[in-house]
Amino acid sequence: MFCLSLLAPVYLNLFLLINGSLVARALIENSHLIKWSLLLKAFSGLFALICGNGYIVGINQIYDIGIDKVNKPYLPIAAGDLSIQHAWLLVIFFAVTGLSIVASNFGSFITSLYSLGLFLGTIYSVPPFRMKRFPVAAYLIIATVYFLPFFFFPVELSSLNLLNLFVPCWRTMFNSFSEDIVLVLAP
Repeated sequence: MFCLSLLAPVYLNLFLLINGSLVARALIENSHLIKWSLLLKAFSGLFALICGNGYIVGINQIYDIGIDKVNKPYLPIAAGDLSIQHAWLLVIFFAVTGLSIVASNFGSFITSLYSLGLFLGTIYSVPPFRMKRFPVAAYLIIATVYFLPFFFFPVELSSLNLLNLFVPCWRTMFNSFSEDIVLVLAP
C-alpha cells in the first residue's frame, strides 16, 4: 500500500491513461500487426517507466518532508506511514529495477534517455542542486521528464516490429495536445 501511495497515483494514472490510450488506439486500428509474443517486452517497458516515476516522486518526497507535512500531509512519508529508511529502499529498488529492465531490453539509446530522466529527477529535488527552487529550471526539468516517455514510444514500437504505428499515434497525441492548448488559451 505504501509503495502505491509513494508512486503518486495521480501522475501515474495520467501517464498510464495517455500512453495506454495511444497504444490501444494504434493497436485497435492496426490489429493485424499485433505480435502477442512480444507483449511481455512491452509490459516490461511499461513497468520500467512506472519504476522511473516511483524513483523521481519518491526522492522528491524524501527531500520535501517538511513542505509535504504542511501542503500534502496525506503523502506516506509526511504522514509518518512510511519511514525514511523504507522510502530509501523503495527508491533504490525503483531506480535499479527500472534501469536494469531498460538496459537489458531496449538498447543504449533508451537506456541513456532513461538515465537522463533519473538524473534530472535527482537534481530537481536533491541538495545542493535542488533545481525546483528556480522556476524556469524546474519547468524545463518537469517538461523534459514527462516528455521522455514519448521517446520510448517509437523505440518500443520498433522493438515490437510495429514502427508503422508511430505516425498515427503521434498524430493522435499532437491533435489532443493542440486541442488542450486551444482550450487553455481560448477566451
